[in-house]
Amino acid sequence: MYISKTCFDSPNGRITETPKTNSSNRIIPLPKQILGLVKELKRNSNSEYLITDLDKPVAVRSYQRTFELLLKKLHIQHKGFHSLRHTFATRALECGMDVKTLSELLGHKNTSITLNRYVHSMLEHKTDMMNKLAKNLIKMSTD
Repeated sequence: MYISKTCFDSPNGRITETPKTNSSNRIIPLPKQILGLVKELKRNSNSEYLITDLDKPVAVRSYQRTFELLLKKLHIQHKGFHSLRHTFATRALECGMDVKTLSELLGHKNTSITLNRYVHSMLEHKTDMMNKLAKNLIKMSTD
């Protein structure tokens, strides 16, 4: 998936612009499981858009409202649509994704932005790493 534009809805209609920074222009490789679903959606659509409302893009606010209704139906506490981005970043780090790769996927200008925003949520990982270090130090001292 290529990220080369941003858009927002205004009283004058949909505004499409170039991203804020060069690093915001990026390629996000989709996992094959998701790519198959996207291709199927595209095959069954007559629109150039993936998520449509009668052959035009769905308004951002409408999309957010649908998300809110889904959360309510599933009894999931609402944290805001943007929280999906934070959840993605946290889960990526938990799965072992390196910070440089995550930073590029998120479109951050540098890794320090990613580290400042997301690494605080990795307490469990930090604890595991400290336990692993202690285990190795103990092993070294007994050898």
